[in-house]
Amino acid sequence: MRKDILIAVIISLALAIAILSLPDILEPVVRSVLTYLGEYWALAVFIIGVIHGLKPDEHTWPITVSYGLMQSSIRRALLSTAVFAGALTIVWASLSALTSEVLPFFSSHDFDPYVDMVVGVTMISVALFILSVSKKGKVESADYRVIWVHGLAAAFGGDFIIVLILTTLLIPVIPSNLGFMIGLLFGIGSFISQSVVVLLVYKGVLKVSKDFTIMEKAGKLALLMLGVFMIFLGVYCLLSL
Repeated sequence: MRKDILIAVIISLALAIAILSLPDILEPVVRSVLTYLGEYWALAVFIIGVIHGLKPDEHTWPITVSYGLMQSSIRRALLSTAVFAGALTIVWASLSALTSEVLPFFSSHDFDPYVDMVVGVTMISVALFILSVSKKGKVESADYRVIWVHGLAAAFGGDFIIVLILTTLLIPVIPSNLGFMIGLLFGIGSFISQSVVVLLVYKGVLKVSKDFTIMEKAGKLALLMLGVFMIFLGVYCLLSL
């Protein structure tokens, strides 16, 4: 088996297993952290965001790790993570500011399976495009605009509800004009920990592959494989409703 394919398979399987093995712990964590740090709500939201970024999540790790591996340097890998997390943060900050109108609608509808499938289809489409064009020597890595769109789509995943729960719990104790800070701090915390994950994976894979070209190809293949995983996960969740 080619080295790039082997690395992509290992990364994809590791992320898929991690995502499927970890129970949904974020909601109880939210309530526990707010109980202990309620007075320091800004710190509490930031810490919860950090935990979110460290938690294997189908709407962060498969995308940030895959795009990170395609980049030609650690700086660019962190930039690709920042673009993705920035899109997440903008959506979350906007929705936390508007939670009083949005929460009743989303609380009564489970959109997670559909988001999984949309993100999965997008990942596969981008991966196939990059792989096909790369053969012609035109593209080396994903366009940051694509990563931004992925971030906007992924922001509506399961942890979107966590941001709304946070906002609902905190709105009675903070000024209403600071509502946007909840999504903003959550996103910043998540970005910091996602960056740590991408940095560690990038350095580890580069050390194993000893060749950026191999790592870049592995990132593209991992994006394709994890896109397929996302679609199957979405279908499974939809059938389980």
